[in-house]
Amino acid sequence: MGSPGLLAELLDNSPHGVVAYEAVRDADGQILDYRTIYHNAQALVITGHTARQMTDQLLFQRAPHAHIQAEALRQVVDYRIPCDVQELMPVNNRWFTFENRPLAGGYFTIIRDVNDLKRAEAQLTGQNELLRHSADQADQQQQLLRSVLDASPGSITVERAVRDEVGTVIDFQAILVNPAALVLGGHTEEDVLSRRISDLNPAFKPSGLMAAYQTVLDTGEPFRVDFFYPHLGKFLDISVTRLDDEHVTVLFSDITQVRQDARMLQQQNDLLDGVLRTSENAIIVYQTVYDTPEHLTDFRVMLTNQAASQLFNLSPDGVVGKRITDLYPETKETGLWHQYAEVCRTGVTYQATCFDVDIQRWLDVTINKLGDGLVATFSDVTLARQAAEQTESQARLFDGVLDSITSGLSVLEAVRDDAGAVVDVRYVRVSRAILTDTGLSEAQLLGQTMLTLFPGVRQSAYWPSYVAALETGEPQHFEVHYQYDGFDNYTDNWVTRIDSDRIISIYTIINDYKRATLALAKQAERTASVLNGAINGILLLEINPADATQEFIIRQANQASATLLGLPVESMVNRPMNDVFPHYRRFGFHTLFVRALTTGQLQRAELDYGDGTDSQNGYYDISAVKQGATGIVLTFMDISDQKNLRQRQERLLAELKSSNASLEQFAYVASHDLQEPLRKIQSFGDILLAEHGDMLPDDGRDMLRRMQAAAGRMNVLIRDLLAYSRLSMQQEPFAPVNLNDI
Repeated sequence: MGSPGLLAELLDNSPHGVVAYEAVRDADGQILDYRTIYHNAQALVITGHTARQMTDQLLFQRAPHAHIQAEALRQVVDYRIPCDVQELMPVNNRWFTFENRPLAGGYFTIIRDVNDLKRAEAQLTGQNELLRHSADQADQQQQLLRSVLDASPGSITVERAVRDEVGTVIDFQAILVNPAALVLGGHTEEDVLSRRISDLNPAFKPSGLMAAYQTVLDTGEPFRVDFFYPHLGKFLDISVTRLDDEHVTVLFSDITQVRQDARMLQQQNDLLDGVLRTSENAIIVYQTVYDTPEHLTDFRVMLTNQAASQLFNLSPDGVVGKRITDLYPETKETGLWHQYAEVCRTGVTYQATCFDVDIQRWLDVTINKLGDGLVATFSDVTLARQAAEQTESQARLFDGVLDSITSGLSVLEAVRDDAGAVVDVRYVRVSRAILTDTGLSEAQLLGQTMLTLFPGVRQSAYWPSYVAALETGEPQHFEVHYQYDGFDNYTDNWVTRIDSDRIISIYTIINDYKRATLALAKQAERTASVLNGAINGILLLEINPADATQEFIIRQANQASATLLGLPVESMVNRPMNDVFPHYRRFGFHTLFVRALTTGQLQRAELDYGDGTDSQNGYYDISAVKQGATGIVLTFMDISDQKNLRQRQERLLAELKSSNASLEQFAYVASHDLQEPLRKIQSFGDILLAEHGDMLPDDGRDMLRRMQAAAGRMNVLIRDLLAYSRLSMQQEPFAPVNLNDI
């Protein structure tokens, strides 16, 4: 198995073993083994195999130990990753390097004897001879390469690295170019070989190609890329491989048309895929299966979309390629087999709605002929059929509602002028209650306009609500006192739009409720008048049972409370007590409120509120009584003035008591000390009467006796005063007294 002429001779005379392999793959494309498609004589010598073994046996059959390198060889074939392996050959007890390189459909191996390298000094002469022989071979290979390049339809160049004085690669220059490359680039050979690559292709450096070339030189790893060449306006497939440390081989292929074809095909595939993915209908494409040219036996699934997989509970991977009779064995008896066959025979589209017993769904089915196959489209209409049945059921239910509903219900249709404005509404359906309330029959109402029958509607709240519901779609809710067309009713009304031209109007006559509400409103007004007329402040407080802080909320306040507190009513209502009275807990108000709520008994106290910082500071006489389950009614009066007056009275009384005490003390002291002069007067008067009375005339003795009597009365008076002062200072303890004695 050889190549033409010189190449075969060159390889056969090579000191290296050369073997080319073709990959043997299974049905899934996985590599099983490798078949020898070429070998030179040296390969037989090195491996010890015969030519028959090389050609008749696969690699792993004749060399089972090669299985160890199976993954590395697969990398060479599938990913073009070179692989070098050193191995000791038992047949000749020498070391060889197996250099495995990619080849179209397989790989080739160069088997080099490296035993001499391991014995470098002893085999130096042999290596020099090998080098000279290799040089001769290189000349021959150069000539062979030139022939191959000239004959190759692909564009090929061999390029040399251009380095600066420090050895850095700054560009590349072609040293060899084949005719196909010159034709592709539109250059002459002289032009290509005399100019650097960056001169021929200005985008060479900016695009990163030069850096990629340099990486190939540095690493030996091949490089391949699709590149747009602006000068040519073409896409090129560029493949770069290293020859040696200074040279690379570059292969160019014009793939512009391929890319355009691939892009167009991709767009078509994307479009088809988009249609299949976004379609809500299940789509299945079938290929006909014949056992004879005239006898149709089956249909094979070629394509399905996601909707089909979901509808029929099938996996796309498990369906495609299978026959319909395998998927649905009963299809010829209960399925669509005959419809498929008829469309395939006549080419006439089949459309119908049928029930699929396998999936228990109603389907709209459309079957069309497509080439030599069919495309079937399925639309699940189960919900639509159920909705239709439900609509019929709802219609019957609606009729029942109209007959039994106690409220007046009517379906109204807009009547518009030429400009589209609503000028009237027409009765479409009415409930029995409307017939009763209006005294009209169904025949008298249906088809008639409302303003014709009840012109007063335009003057009431009904008309703007009808127009608003039709124009905005917003539901309307209102109460109206209708006093037109011989009616006098309070009604609660709802108006809802069905569509742009129809509305539903529902009313309930609430005469009793409205009159009761008006009565309650009057009663509430009277109660408010009473509350606001009271001189005491009155607050309604409520507590939230779920609130752990037991905070009271002011729900109502009368005018007197606003006046007493100096706050507007609206600033207190629905606010927590601690917002209006920040310190009310501190001064005992909250405790009293809780006690009234928990005990249910009236609580009353005089409490001092204020620390000098709030406008509500003062003394308050308050009473709290439970109201309902969670509320209390608080009545309060500001008694700050009375409290201040009582305090002033108490101060004056204390001062008076203090003064009286001083006076009593003074009286005691005075009564005690005043007795001494009287005693002197009485003593000396007695002595004067006794010893010198005879010497005095009668009138003198009489005046002396009168003086003595006055001194005695004065003495009694002083003693009584002293006794009185002692009585006020030293009160006797209370004791039982016999009232008979008194």
